[in-house]
Amino acid sequence: MIIEEHALWGEEPTEEHPATYTAYLADPLTAAPDARRPAMVVCGGGGFDHVVSHEKEPVALAYLNSGYQVFVLEYVTMSTGDVAYPAPEADLARMVATVRANADAWRVDPGRVAVVGFSAGGFVCAALAAGWKTGPFAALAGARPEQVRPDAAVLCYPLLDLRVVRDEQLRDPRIDLRVPKTGGKTGRDLVMDYLARVAGEATEERLAEIAPVNHVDRYMAPTFVWGVADDKTCPIVQVHEFACAMARAGVTHEVHVFDRGGHGLSMANVNTRVDNAAEQAIVRPWFDLAAAFLERCGVA
Repeated sequence: MIIEEHALWGEEPTEEHPATYTAYLADPLTAAPDARRPAMVVCGGGGFDHVVSHEKEPVALAYLNSGYQVFVLEYVTMSTGDVAYPAPEADLARMVATVRANADAWRVDPGRVAVVGFSAGGFVCAALAAGWKTGPFAALAGARPEQVRPDAAVLCYPLLDLRVVRDEQLRDPRIDLRVPKTGGKTGRDLVMDYLARVAGEATEERLAEIAPVNHVDRYMAPTFVWGVADDKTCPIVQVHEFACAMARAGVTHEVHVFDRGGHGLSMANVNTRVDNAAEQAIVRPWFDLAAAFLERCGVA
């Protein structure tokens, strides 16, 4: 295995473009040294504050062992720069285009480039999968739309509509209490501040404008989605609404909702388990289900 770390937008990360990526590349096979593999771009979650570690390398190794060349994207977050939409999505578009541009060197089949996103990373992947043709992402990445189009997307307990998250968090009447050590702000203030940082502004119109569910059309890449019914961080209603949008548009898709498990389960294996073995066991089938879907779509 070859592991390489690179800046995404140039020789070095910059304040404007801090994104980086790690490539996990399989060694060439002796019997077929020029054989091409599909590629998988991994976008971990972390609430756009950072990218959590358990949704990076454990995911990369799983896909590497399944026959992919893998690229873990450290897209811009609040910890590294200006996270306002569409900055993280432009990073992903640039990553997909970069994989295709380096297909020969990385022994990748440029017609089989998929993305997998978790939580906030699911939002980034869903936005590109739904909006690669009509959204701003290709222009921002300096590429043509077909160069940034994922050939398939896997969305894991994804964030899909900030309006749903806002409404769920503001439902608790305690949200209007002042929060200690925040300069007198209430919980409602903090939620709206967060939305403004992620969306650019927290108006109803802006949140609707950037929601991937509102950009689903017949050009969307085949998409596999899974979520958990008791997820309090990314409410499952988002998955149902997204599935309905894909069905109406005629998008090839598969959806799985597990009855319990909470949020942030990643690969649900020994490399990501903490103290929730029972919950992990419930959702563990997602990877094999997604792999079979990708194979039927001609990506695996």
